[in-house]
Amino acid sequence: MVKGPVAWLRAAPIADPVDRRNATMLQVVLLLLGTLPPLAWIYRATAIDTPWRPGELTSLVLSGVFSAVALFGVVLIRWGKYRWAAYQLLGVFAISVCASYAAGGFGSQRFEQPVLTIPLAIAALAVGRRALWAMFVAIMVAFWLGVRADLPQDAFGDAVISGAIFLLIALIFDRTSAALRQALADAQQRAEQLDVAHANLQREVAERRHTEDQLVNARKVEAVARLAAGLNHDFNHLLSLVSGYVRKARRADDAQTQAAALDGIDSAASRAAAISSKLLNFSRPDDSQVETLDLATLVASLRPLLRQTLKPQIQLQVDVADGLWVDFDRQQLELILLNLVGNADEALGTGGVVELSARQQGDVVQLRCRDDGPGIAEALRARVFEAFFSTKPGGNAGLGLAMAQGLMERHGARIGIEEGVTRGASFLLEFPRSGAYTRGEPALIDDRA
Repeated sequence: MVKGPVAWLRAAPIADPVDRRNATMLQVVLLLLGTLPPLAWIYRATAIDTPWRPGELTSLVLSGVFSAVALFGVVLIRWGKYRWAAYQLLGVFAISVCASYAAGGFGSQRFEQPVLTIPLAIAALAVGRRALWAMFVAIMVAFWLGVRADLPQDAFGDAVISGAIFLLIALIFDRTSAALRQALADAQQRAEQLDVAHANLQREVAERRHTEDQLVNARKVEAVARLAAGLNHDFNHLLSLVSGYVRKARRADDAQTQAAALDGIDSAASRAAAISSKLLNFSRPDDSQVETLDLATLVASLRPLLRQTLKPQIQLQVDVADGLWVDFDRQQLELILLNLVGNADEALGTGGVVELSARQQGDVVQLRCRDDGPGIAEALRARVFEAFFSTKPGGNAGLGLAMAQGLMERHGARIGIEEGVTRGASFLLEFPRSGAYTRGEPALIDDRA
């Protein structure tokens, strides 16, 4: 119930922020001055049987005029005329005080003197220093008129004492109102500065967002370029395999050798199709065809393609026992192994050994791809699985390991760099074991070109 009237009082159309703050208080004062005196006179006329004393009717008229002026001041404030409302109220105060003291003398007004602090407070807080001292002068004039009206009685001493008291009150109001107005002015200035700073901040945020959008777009373009480079890198592996099988088929002296070469070409082509459909999905889920695989069987079927991936001077050793069952998408696991062996081939250069081995460790099946090349620097180990990170000149790779990590995690498995390897690099793939495990003696296969 209070919010409605308060909001109405604060809605006065006043431009000056200080006056707008004071307008609420001044309206309340004007409404009280405009309503309480008439109610008091109505009570005097209807509820008190005492005959009207001399001068009461004059006071009634003056009080009515004063109340009417106060209510009209509220109207002026609602019109946006705050200063006019304050000036007319203070003017009526000054005139009524002077008239009252001139008519009744200083002594008869002695007990009503505390009321004179009201116009001083209104002048100081609602208008300003000039109005405050103007009201003080008006009170001093009223005291002088009252002393003259009391002659030949001696009221001069009392008037001097009262004047000194009101001078002290005026000084207090002057300092207090000046401090309040300065604080309000500082607060307003600070608010304006904050508004400017807020606007600048919003503009900077908008510019930063625009810059970030441009940067994101630039990175997207860079990612597309690197993705194309990565695809080119992996397809070059497969194309080299196809070329090798084509040369083998041309040199073949019998149909069986030619058929084997054609099978190799067909296998490379199927894996190229797997790359095109799987390589782009290392960061998002896809429709994997999970099946239970025996690692020995899978590596054996993939061995010719892995052999062709390596340079003729590099040895491929396979040490995988039968019965190591895992749940995985066949084409995806073949793609992971193809990338690992391809990376080992690039690391070894002109010669070395690449070893694929597997074993069971509790409920985990471990598949290891190890080479005896220069290894991976400690500072780079934390980044080798980042998409597009590469130490190769031109940055034409960087997708194989990131893709492998994404595919492994999607199947509940994991891949990492094996610790404690003193020479070369060793990548360890760990799978949850699937199905019954039958331990068999591993067969060592030394496959050379």
